Amino acid sequence: MVTAVLPTTLVVPRRRAYLDNLKVTLVACIILGHAFITYADIGEWMYRETASSDAFNLMAGIVVSMGSLFAMGLFFLIAGMLTPGPLRRKGPAGFLKDRATRLGIPFLVYLLLVYPVAEWAGRRDKPVQEYLAGALADPDPGPLWFVGVLLVYSIAYVAWRSFAPGPSRHRDLRPGLLVSLAGAITAGSILVRLEFPIDSVQPFAAHLWQWPQCLALFVLGLMAGEQGWLQPVPRTYQRVGGWASLAAVVVLMAAMATGASIDAFSGGLAWQALLTACCEGIIAVGVSIWLLGLFQRRFDNAGPLATGMGRAAFGAYVLQAPVLLGLALLASGLPIPPEAKFLLVAPAGIAASFALAWLLTRLPGVRRVL
Repeated sequence: MVTAVLPTTLVVPRRRAYLDNLKVTLVACIILGHAFITYADIGEWMYRETASSDAFNLMAGIVVSMGSLFAMGLFFLIAGMLTPGPLRRKGPAGFLKDRATRLGIPFLVYLLLVYPVAEWAGRRDKPVQEYLAGALADPDPGPLWFVGVLLVYSIAYVAWRSFAPGPSRHRDLRPGLLVSLAGAITAGSILVRLEFPIDSVQPFAAHLWQWPQCLALFVLGLMAGEQGWLQPVPRTYQRVGGWASLAAVVVLMAAMATGASIDAFSGGLAWQALLTACCEGIIAVGVSIWLLGLFQRRFDNAGPLATGMGRAAFGAYVLQAPVLLGLALLASGLPIPPEAKFLLVAPAGIAASFALAWLLTRLPGVRRVL
């Protein structure tokens, strides 16, 4: 058996400002999306006040559906880029211990306590004890499904590297690899969604219908971290990724405008589902490459505020659900339509999630988890 090769000296990496800024932007967009779901006629959430405005619901549907085609995959790409370095520095045991603390603890606390209580507070249709008891019978960690899946992927990577050594020589990133990844996402999404359509329910809210996107981009991130790819993203790759993604978005939105049932796009062998998977492969890879290049070249500025928010991004993601719920419940009594409540709750939810996460990361014990 070949074990992971460890460095002879410990090198403490500097934070990459562009990744901090990109993570902050992505988390803010995820919180915005969940605020849309709170007030629009889309998706599932623990508290709902559905708007009656067709224009608002259409805008929310476009934002949430288009974001789902790349946002979580980009999170996994970033996580993959930041994985090989810690594994080399800490070794397999130290790396897994760190991941179990930083990912496993929030996942379990959310699964067994936070999300069941939040669902009870948002619905109040039965005693809180029934929600807590149902946490194991029907496990749902809410938005922390991402954390649980990332822990599974991380363990698999350590096992893989324990048997297969890292690359012995540097290889350049070829355009064909990115095209192949887009094709793999397309093919994988088609196959998975034959059984698990978009927005279908699985134990632990595993989002299996998104796994082809998430796994492919995590693997790309791992390869980039090992080979030094995407640092920086070549300008040609960035431009092609951006234009290809824009074309895919236009094609997909045109298909949705034909009036076909949304279920036709969710899975199966209907042409709408096949087109969705194809466009998702292009968008997931193309937008990720475009955004990485954009933030490297335009938003690589470090400073106390940017560094602090970057450090708090994971905590803000973890805290977003109870924060949004609390703000939505506070706003529930206001004599204004749901669309107006969204305009209050969405920015307040983003600000409060980051502020609370920043305060918590100042505490020594909490810093190891958030």
